[in-house]
Amino acid sequence: MVRSQSPVDYSKTMLSPRILPRLFINIPNSPIEQGTFTSRRMRRIISLACCLAVIWAVVDRWNTVHSESQSYTAFRLMRHATIDSKASQWVGGGAVMTSQGSTETTEPTSRPVKEEHTLHHALPDVIRISFEEAVRDVDLDGWEDEWLSAGHFDAEKHGPFDEPKIDFVYNWVNGSDEAFKDIRHSYELESPLNDRDGKWISQHSINRYRDWDELRYSLRSLDVYAKGFINKIQLLVNSVGDQYQKDGTDMRPQRPTWLRDDDETNQHVQVLSHESFFREQDKDCLPTFNSLSIESQIYMTPSSTDQLFALSDDMFLGMPHAASDFYSPLFGPTMGFKSDHYNVKRLGGKSQIPSFGEKPFVYYTSYLLNHRFGERNRHVQAHFGHSVSRRVMKEAMASFPEPSAKGACERFRGESRFQIYPWFASFHYTIERFREALIWSFIISRSDENSDGYIDWTERQRILEAVEPGWRQLSSNDPSKPAAQSPTRERMYYKLPQILQKAGLQPPQVNVNVLWTSLDGPETIRNVKCNDFSVDKCFGDSFASSLSDSSSPNPDFTASNIFSRLSYQHPQCGDCLIKFLLASQPRGLEPLLPPKAKKPRERETIIKALKKYQHTIIDTDAMKFVMVKDAEQAETELLERTIRRGKEYGQWCLNDDVMTESAEQVGHVRDVIAEVFESLWPLKGRWER
Repeated sequence: MVRSQSPVDYSKTMLSPRILPRLFINIPNSPIEQGTFTSRRMRRIISLACCLAVIWAVVDRWNTVHSESQSYTAFRLMRHATIDSKASQWVGGGAVMTSQGSTETTEPTSRPVKEEHTLHHALPDVIRISFEEAVRDVDLDGWEDEWLSAGHFDAEKHGPFDEPKIDFVYNWVNGSDEAFKDIRHSYELESPLNDRDGKWISQHSINRYRDWDELRYSLRSLDVYAKGFINKIQLLVNSVGDQYQKDGTDMRPQRPTWLRDDDETNQHVQVLSHESFFREQDKDCLPTFNSLSIESQIYMTPSSTDQLFALSDDMFLGMPHAASDFYSPLFGPTMGFKSDHYNVKRLGGKSQIPSFGEKPFVYYTSYLLNHRFGERNRHVQAHFGHSVSRRVMKEAMASFPEPSAKGACERFRGESRFQIYPWFASFHYTIERFREALIWSFIISRSDENSDGYIDWTERQRILEAVEPGWRQLSSNDPSKPAAQSPTRERMYYKLPQILQKAGLQPPQVNVNVLWTSLDGPETIRNVKCNDFSVDKCFGDSFASSLSDSSSPNPDFTASNIFSRLSYQHPQCGDCLIKFLLASQPRGLEPLLPPKAKKPRERETIIKALKKYQHTIIDTDAMKFVMVKDAEQAETELLERTIRRGKEYGQWCLNDDVMTESAEQVGHVRDVIAEVFESLWPLKGRWER
């Protein structure tokens, strides 16, 4: 039988659905009415059962939390931690540390293990590293806030910069070394790529390990055209011996026969075996004959500088360079991209995966980047050397734990369907994190004025007021055209040479066609289309109204939820937001930064992040790329049409695509290549015997 309290006037409670009539339900013959559940014996049984249930739940939860906490702390980036005595020389470097502060590496092993079918995974594909954690390896020198917020560097106040020093790092192998070939062959036989007929073994190494003496001339080109800003030249090589020994017994690193071996040379040119810099947990995966696996560990090479320029031995400089052709402290590393782009939303079957060259690795890494930062087209990096920050690359690899661990153990390229592409991942990680830092700064810090984690109506109104002027000025209804550039905003990419000169730095000499700088905003806003920018889509339904949270908070308007929509769920929205906000100021990024007076600590974190992820986009017009196929083609394209006509290029890449084993034909190609090298770099290097 249902009894109710006094009648309620529902016409007065429509705006408050919490007010309902209180109901009393009388269940006849219930155990409570009869006292069955209230006897002393029954109470004891129930109490004992409850205690056992609580104990079981606590133990189970402790095991789960303990397991999860260990897998998380393994990827913490701790400043001043060391991997070994050599790696500790890296400025701003750091190994992983446990929460107790031990310098012992606790990252899970990279050795392949049999995967169990479970919902728990120690190594996820993607993790998100907080900005507070990410900037622990960044120091500020006093000029950064004014530079990033207003685009102004005061040389009188802070003094001129010293030219930065850069490491030039080569991935090199002497493929004609008999000891190397014997070791490689023993692992080729064990590779899953090996087939019954031996076709893979006979074909995959035709041109991959051939030596045209490129490294000698590449180092000559550095000595002539980059001499003033070289920190170290590092050669990353395989170890060889009668047979491979994992403990290094009776093993020696490969060394070019023409390279002098004395103190003066070794101060400038370091020969580093893979065993000397691979992470401890990845050394079980050695030896490796896969350049992608080696490149995924390149940030671990010991150095006194953070910045490196990675080359293959078929890459050369052809004109005098400045350090700013690769990196400057005001604008960060330079990046060049091809027209090719990828936007992989899901991994397809084997027939859907591209199989030529770098494409399968770009394909997979595009999927990972979409998983982490949201779906968009991302261009492939140009085929020349790559300018990267060791600390950013370390963070990028740590952000993709499972792919990075597996990638280090790919002994031969293509052994699994997927492998992370370190350069593609690092370039776009840099760009996306700069963008993410600005959105985090604007939504989480600047707009959430009371720091309660919720964007209330007053705070939402201020966001709309800040965005609307830029939206009115730059938005367009034409879906075929990107949003216009603000006529009142200066283009820093045009002013880069003059700014560097005023700061005491030499401007670029070769990569002079600068397309974009991060002081203009993240690269993602350069050609963004904002014709369908919508407040409801980008910020949440009814964001521009007070009705949806007038009586209670709306979970759609939590700061973290809005940040997620702009940074990940709808990347185009975040790009347009940044573009609209920056239109209000002629220089710098101040419209997105937290107020200096009210939130100094949060502002410092963001300034450090922006400094860490700075980047500059350059044209690839200074690069000459030639795929060498045979002697006739090489002579025509390189000698007759280029060198003999006096044509010059700032950067050369001569890629070996000679797919023949004929000693006579290979010899003809070798003669042409030797003439090309001697024509361009005839002077003997100071490191040669």
